[in-house]
Amino acid sequence: MPETDGSSTHRYTFKLSKTGKILDADKEFVEKIGYDFNSILSATIFDLIENSDAAEKLEKGDEVAVVGVDGEVYPLHLHNDGDLIYAFDLSKFYQIIRDMYAGVWDFYYGLLFVDENKRILAANDTFYKFTGLERVEGKTINEVFPEISQSINEILKKREGELFVKINNRPFQVRIKVREIEILGKKIYEVLARTLTEERVRNLGLIFDDFKYPVIAFFADEAIYYNNAAKRLVSELDFKSIKGKSLGSIKVGDRWYFFFKVFRDNVYIFVEDVDKILENIKEELLKYKLSFETSVDAILIIDRDGTIVHTNPAVKLHGYTPEELIGRNVLEFIQPDQLKDVEMAIEEGRRKGKFKRLEVNIKDKWGNPRWVEVVGVPIKSPSGEITGGILVLRDVTTKKELQRKLVESEELYRTLAENSPSGIYVLQDGELIYMNKAAEKYTGYTLEELRKDWKKVFDREIWDNVDKSVNDALSGKVVRTFARYYTKNGEKKYASIVLSPITFRGKKAVLGNFIDVTDAVIAEKKLRESEKLYRTLAEKSHTGIFIIQNDKIVYGNEKLKEILGYTPEEANSLEHPYKVLHPDFYELTVERYKARERGEDVPESYEVKVITKDGKERWLKVLASRISYKGKPAVMANIADITDLKEREMMLERLNLLLRVTSECGREIAHEKTEFKVFSTVKKHLEKAGLKVAVYVYEDGLILGGISKGLDEKECEKIGAKYVQSDEIRLEKVGDMDALIMPISNSVISGIILVFSDSGFTEEEVSILASISRDVNYALKSLKAEREREAALRVIMENLSQFEHLADRLRNPLAIIKGYLEIRENFSYEDFARKVEEQANRIEAILDDLRAREIVTYEMKKVLEG
Repeated sequence: MPETDGSSTHRYTFKLSKTGKILDADKEFVEKIGYDFNSILSATIFDLIENSDAAEKLEKGDEVAVVGVDGEVYPLHLHNDGDLIYAFDLSKFYQIIRDMYAGVWDFYYGLLFVDENKRILAANDTFYKFTGLERVEGKTINEVFPEISQSINEILKKREGELFVKINNRPFQVRIKVREIEILGKKIYEVLARTLTEERVRNLGLIFDDFKYPVIAFFADEAIYYNNAAKRLVSELDFKSIKGKSLGSIKVGDRWYFFFKVFRDNVYIFVEDVDKILENIKEELLKYKLSFETSVDAILIIDRDGTIVHTNPAVKLHGYTPEELIGRNVLEFIQPDQLKDVEMAIEEGRRKGKFKRLEVNIKDKWGNPRWVEVVGVPIKSPSGEITGGILVLRDVTTKKELQRKLVESEELYRTLAENSPSGIYVLQDGELIYMNKAAEKYTGYTLEELRKDWKKVFDREIWDNVDKSVNDALSGKVVRTFARYYTKNGEKKYASIVLSPITFRGKKAVLGNFIDVTDAVIAEKKLRESEKLYRTLAEKSHTGIFIIQNDKIVYGNEKLKEILGYTPEEANSLEHPYKVLHPDFYELTVERYKARERGEDVPESYEVKVITKDGKERWLKVLASRISYKGKPAVMANIADITDLKEREMMLERLNLLLRVTSECGREIAHEKTEFKVFSTVKKHLEKAGLKVAVYVYEDGLILGGISKGLDEKECEKIGAKYVQSDEIRLEKVGDMDALIMPISNSVISGIILVFSDSGFTEEEVSILASISRDVNYALKSLKAEREREAALRVIMENLSQFEHLADRLRNPLAIIKGYLEIRENFSYEDFARKVEEQANRIEAILDDLRAREIVTYEMKKVLEG
């Protein structure tokens, strides 16, 4: 099977130095990913990929993902050939494999090429023709055939196996052979799949198509084959009635058949006359039975036309089974450039009656060229006519390949060394015995100038280390090192060096390979200094700094963890790193992040609420901007904890609201006419401030004046009864809420106001709410005074009425006295004095009553004036 290192046979996407610098690139690919070709040649591969372990992948050869200007990802395969690193576009692997396997692309077995991730790189035409599937390149085997996802792992491991799979709703038994190959430095599984079902049908056809008795073969409860004699029978036969039986009888239509199971498969022969058929079957099968002794070499028996009629099992060395070869002509396996010579040798053998020994280039089952040594023996009839032949094939591919490589190797390696961009040299017996052009160019010296004094290119202080590295290589180790060296004109340079043990002209030697990395060393030094500066600034920052790209935090400083409690890795393990946001802010913030990453104009500064790792809510001030990070759009954000400031702002808002509400409440209760109305007004206004309230009036017991929704009425009544007679305002914890208890008491009426808050009460809030208690006391006293004034007015009005009545009462005794005075001569002095005294007593009593009324009126006057 053809193999290649990729650097010469197929065009690479990028050619890289050992340090990742881009030395050359495929212009078409560069345009596809949206970059300028000249700018690419001044970049490194690290500028285009996002893998954190890219350096390790570069060293050992692996897959990396290049990110285009549009953000699309393009997978590349890296191939380290020792001196340089080549990157190949994985989407090109189909055509590469197609070119390499052009001769077998229509091979009658299906071919799949799968990488280590079980991703399909290519499939041949036969695979598509047989399965009827659309393109599968780029998909995994598990995606195409999910039912075999478990068994395929074991088959790839063992390199062979059988499995059952449904293709276009038909069940098939498939035999798989796996071979591990390497293309462009990438390990690939060459998977050859052939359906035993189709093969079985073909073989059965060769044996039974012209058989005079009905033959039917079943697989997975389906008739997969039947011969001409069974065409009528197969449409009427119920397979379930014979399934599992080796022989028996069955009635089909109006006929009885005896059936026999032949071979190990479900192949049945049906006969109507069992006595005759037993002998006939034996004769028929003997004609087709293949019996041949095996040998180490493949042996073919052919007829006079070259058609294979028998073969031994040794043909499996070339990938075939005997059944796959029988009926095919031997000439179809000969490579086209040798076909004419073989035909001439056959014709000469027929004339002379003896075939000569040949070395022939044939195709194995997969289309690979193989060299075989062929010895032919003719088969003659009794009359001496050649009717066929026996061919013995011995595989000499390895021998031929070694001979070819021996011829080519010296020229190949000489050409590679002289044209290599890497410096190559050979050390033997302490001397420099070979330098290529690149080594002379890098150092400025010729071979003769350095032959005996080659260590002078290094600082004298490291000569001992140089000798140790050379000795380690001579002892069989591969030494990789880095060193500073000096050119002929004294210029200081840096090189990455690999020393390998070799045998040169029969003696031990050291092969040295180095590339100049001076530019990379200087650039890396500047980069490290720059990175150190900015990393120090970021790590010492008083704000949290992070970079988010493709929905992942790719950098975060220590302050970020201090603020959120999460490390970047912990945040990335969430559904989205922004899941640390409070749900009220999540959608808006993610939308802004994605818009900013796309380059859209969105606010740079805003405030959000987050939930820290320990469950606390914190307010953050965010300053975000769009940046380019490792060649891809990203967003960098600075965050500062403003929770204290935000809480102070919210507290001021709460206090302003509370002041406004209590002020409105004070004005309104001053005009209320009943105690119950005063208390319900207090409840109404405090609820406007987001508080929950319960109010009670006390008249020989608590009477509920109003309670907010959600409060426990029994719990509130219990608290009210406990503190209604108290004069002290107090705070208590009630469940998850804080309660401010404000008793209201004066000489006339008492009550209590209970105020509840989920977030607690500050001293300022308690002070403001306490003013409501004072306003309620004042309102209740005002109601008392108003009632007393109304009572005084009623008494005064009653007294005025009584004064008029008493005046009328005074007129009567005075009139009597005046009457007695007019007729006093009619009475004795004693009688007259007695009668006048009686009326005087009446007047005195009336005057006493009048005096009492006067005192009451005076008291009412004081109340009204008070």
